[in-house]
Amino acid sequence: MECVGGKRESSSPMIDLILAIKFVHLVAAAAMLGTWLGVAVFMQLADRSGNTSVVALTARFAVSVEKIVMIAAIALQPVSGIPLAFAIGFSPFDEFWLVLSLVLYVVVVAAWFAVLRTEIRIRDLTRQAALDAVPLPAEYHRLFRRYSVLVWPALAGMVVLFLLMTWQPRLS
Repeated sequence: MECVGGKRESSSPMIDLILAIKFVHLVAAAAMLGTWLGVAVFMQLADRSGNTSVVALTARFAVSVEKIVMIAAIALQPVSGIPLAFAIGFSPFDEFWLVLSLVLYVVVVAAWFAVLRTEIRIRDLTRQAALDAVPLPAEYHRLFRRYSVLVWPALAGMVVLFLLMTWQPRLS
C-alpha cells in the first residue's frame, strides 16, 4: 500500500482476500493447537493431583472448551485452507505438502474425536465419583491411560502440520 496525496491506496482486492483467508486459517490453527495443548496439560495436572473433585471439574471444563473452541477451529481449517491454496495458485490435491497435510489433518481430527469421547467418559465417571465422595475408580485410570496415548501423538501431529504449512516441502 502506498500513500498518495496523504491518502492510503488500497491494495488489490485479491491480496486483501488472501490476507483475510490466511489470517482466519492461521488463527484457527493456533486455536486448535493452543486449546488442545492447554486442555491436555490441565488434564495431566488434574490427574497427577489424584483429587477426584479436581479431576472431575477439570474434565468438565475440558469438554466444554473442546466443544466451544475446537469444533469451530476444526471446521475453519479446511473451509479456509482449501480456498487459500487456490487463491495463492496451488492445487490442493497436486502439491505433495498439501496432500500430506490433508492426510495428517484427517488423522489428527480422528484422534481428536477419540480424545473427546474419552474426555466425555472421564467427565461423567469422575463427576459421579466426586458426588459420591469416593476415590477415582480403576476405570478412570484405564481411560486416562487411553487419553494420554491418544492426545500426545495427536498434538505432535498438529506441530507437524504447522511445520508443513511453514516449510511447504516440494517433491520436484
